[in-house]
Formats: sequence, C-alpha cells, structure tokens
Amino acid sequence: MNVEVIEPHGLCAGVNAAIAKALKLRNVYCLHTLVHNEIVIGDLKALGFRFVNRIEDVPEGETVVFSAHGVSPRVREAAAARRLKVVDATCPFVANVHRTARAFALRGMPVVILGDPGHAEFQGIAGEVGDGNWLTFGQALSKPPSPVPHPSSLIPHSPLGVVAQTTMNADEVARQVAALRTRYAVETQADVCRATKERQDAVRAFTGDAVLVLGSRTSANARRLAEVAAATGRRAFFAGTMDEVRALDFAGVRTLGVTSGASTPERFFADAVRYLKNVPQHVAIIMDGNGRWATRRGQKRGEGHKAGAKTLGDVLNWCGARGIRYLTVYAFSTENWKRPKEEVDGLMSLFARMLKSKESSFLKNEVRFRMIGRRGDLSPRLLAVISSLEKKTARFERQFIVAISYGGRAEIVDAANAALQRGEPLTEETFRSFLYAPDVPDPDLVIRTSGELRTSNFLLWEAAYSEYYFTDTLWPDFSEAEFDKALASYAARHRRKGGV
Repeated sequence: MNVEVIEPHGLCAGVNAAIAKALKLRNVYCLHTLVHNEIVIGDLKALGFRFVNRIEDVPEGETVVFSAHGVSPRVREAAAARRLKVVDATCPFVANVHRTARAFALRGMPVVILGDPGHAEFQGIAGEVGDGNWLTFGQALSKPPSPVPHPSSLIPHSPLGVVAQTTMNADEVARQVAALRTRYAVETQADVCRATKERQDAVRAFTGDAVLVLGSRTSANARRLAEVAAATGRRAFFAGTMDEVRALDFAGVRTLGVTSGASTPERFFADAVRYLKNVPQHVAIIMDGNGRWATRRGQKRGEGHKAGAKTLGDVLNWCGARGIRYLTVYAFSTENWKRPKEEVDGLMSLFARMLKSKESSFLKNEVRFRMIGRRGDLSPRLLAVISSLEKKTARFERQFIVAISYGGRAEIVDAANAALQRGEPLTEETFRSFLYAPDVPDPDLVIRTSGELRTSNFLLWEAAYSEYYFTDTLWPDFSEAEFDKALASYAARHRRKGGV
C-alpha cells in the first residue's frame, strides 16, 4: 500500500495559539474542552488543568480559560460577576463570526446560524444573537443535507443575516446559503475557517482510492473531513488513537491519503504515518569513513570530518521529513581518544562549532539535542556548549542524540556502578533506568557506513534486537537515496524480536 500525506495537516493556527496560551498556565480552570482532542486534553490535565462545563463551577477569584470555540456574552458577564481572571483562547475566526452575528442582531435582522446546535461554538454564536426579536436556527450538517426550512416569521425577500459555524462542510454551507438566497435578501459571512476549507479542498483533490482522517470524534472539523472523503466516493477511515489505527483493515487499498483534523497533535500524526509506512521510530547511525574519504582525495583527515558534519546535517533533515522521532549518531568513541592529539582536538572544536551553528535550526524545527557518553572526558568549553543547547531544547519531543566519548561497554559499566550505589535488586527494566538515556526507545534500525561489518561497541544494550543495514558508502558520500534504501530494507523485514 502506498501512503501519501495530504497537506495541510496538524494543528491549525487558532488551535495552536489556544494551546500556546494554555501552556503558560498551571492549575487553572478551563470552561468546556480547550480543543476537541483527547490527547491535548490529557496533556493539559497532567499540568493541573481542571475542566468544567459551567462557569458557576469555577470558584470566585480563580483563573478560567475560555476555549478556542468561544463563549456567549452571558458567560463573559457571569465570569466578571464572579471576579474571575479570564484567559481568552477563542479562535480569531470564531471571534469574527461572533462580531458578524452581533452586528446583524444590532441592526434588527433575523439571524440564521448554520451549524450544529449541540456544539460549543454554535452556542457561543447564538448567545451573540440573543432571544428578543431575533431568530436563531441551527441544522447539524453532519446529517444528510436537506434545504434550510423557511423561517415562518420572515417575509419573502426580507433581509436575513446568515453566519456559519467555522467547522462545517464548506460545500454544504454554500448550498444552504444558496437555498436561502432564493427566498430572502441574504447578507452573509458564512465561510468556514481557512484551515477547515483548505483541508476539505485537499481531500477532494486527492487522487488515491482511500483517505484516513486522524482526529477525535468530538472534533467537528475532523468528522467533516471524513464525510468529505466519503462523498467523493473513496473509502474513508477514521482513527483517534494509535490502537484504532492498528485495528483498521486496509485490504484492497492501493493508495491511502492521510490527513488530520485541525486539533490533532503532530506527534500523533507522525506516529500514525510512520506506522503506516513502516518507518522506524528511532534510527541510529555509525558514521564511519571520514578519514578514508579524505585520504582518497589527498586531504587531511580533518577535511573528512568537516564533510561528514555536513552529511549529518542533511540526515537530520531527512529524518524530520520522514517522521523519524529519534536519531542517534556515533560521533566519538571512548577508543577514539587514542587517535593523534591534533585530530582529536580538531574533532572537539568541530563539535562545538557545529552545535553553535545549529542552535537556531534546532529551535526553529523543535529538535531536542542530547549527548550520551562520559561527560567528564570533555573540555569545560565543549561541555558548556552541550549543556546550554540541551537546556534550550529540552521541551521538544523530536530528539537528536550524539554519542561523544561513548562506548557500549562503558555505558553498561557506568550503569552497573550507579545501580550498585543504589543497592537495589536489578531486573532488565530497572537496569535500563541507569543507562545514559533511559527514556529513549531502543533503535529500530542501525545503519553503518564504509563497508565495515561490526557494531564497534555502539549501543550494545539498546540495539540487542535492532535491525542492521550495512553500506559500502563512506559517510561523507552517504546520500538521501542511500538513506531511503536503508529505510526500504527495514520496511521489508519482519521484526519478531525472539517471537514467531
């Protein structure tokens, strides 16, 4: 099965902004769910967020976050009466719909709201219209579409304001507006948000025979995507967790397009795509052949290391593009200290320069940098560079791990000594907690360049069941095509890990 990513995907700007606001807070209240995604909500609960369904459930004087879906004026008034500190995370597109509905109502126009009356966004918009002399109407477009009924209180060709919930099917909203125009003088701002429309248009344009939408079933825009896919005649699949992805039956599917709702975290999307493409989560590389590459060109070995550093930067980008979450590279072994001092000093300077030059890229691309190895062997200058970069990037999920002054045997010895100091009985699980990076999953694939067929004391514990790929290519010549050959080799293997 061929798997293609349908762009765009991941968090939309409004959801991203809402989450960014929330992450600055701790132990506060949130009215309703901040966004419609259980993964995001679980993360926020871990930070102490308390979710309530009524503003009255927030104790007086506390901080409350209004969700991306917006709230009605009545809720804002109730919050003020309770002296609540308000953090407003309303999506800008939703806020614009509120302003339009309010403007229509203030002009004395009846207002029709196209959307799902049970949805929090719809309820917030309806609150702007009020009761009085204005008409509210909602139709759940998730149901088989039918023409909008004529509001009985309206005279044909009389003015009518029309707005729409931002997460609706764009084509259906347009059809509903057209139906209303046949009877009334419609003024409208009934556009779904840009992120919703772009995703729906991309699904319609996709030429494969099936579409998988990743998102929560509580997410209106994610459900609309699945409906749009089904309306094109393609097979439509939906999944909100990795367990649901694994349970899907894609028998007969030749080309699967993968997209997501606007509140679906990127890490879930990347995990799902990687699983579907059988892409490894963690790639480890023994970068061998820099010296031979330079020697063959009549250059000093240091020039080979510089060329190898450029290749490493390329590989990091290739991993990001393919959804690989962990990259571990063998940069300098405990045995490499035996090399000539000039070469060692040059390598250490190269490490420091490379890490400094890559700092902005790590921050921009949200890559966490880590070092494994014996830190006491390194100079204070290099350690300061490493520690600074580790601290600045610690919050990111995607990881780049560099083994410096590293040896698999040394790591096991260091772990054993740390365990002995604790005086705890050891199992494989408890022993793992003493390794240099115990939270990092074992490598799925280990790549070695230069034609050597050995592990060279690299990740002896962690790579016990890794798949290996060997290539004669010297590290500075390692290309994207060769990298993809390694991934294709991995994808074709059946990993039993001692089982059947």
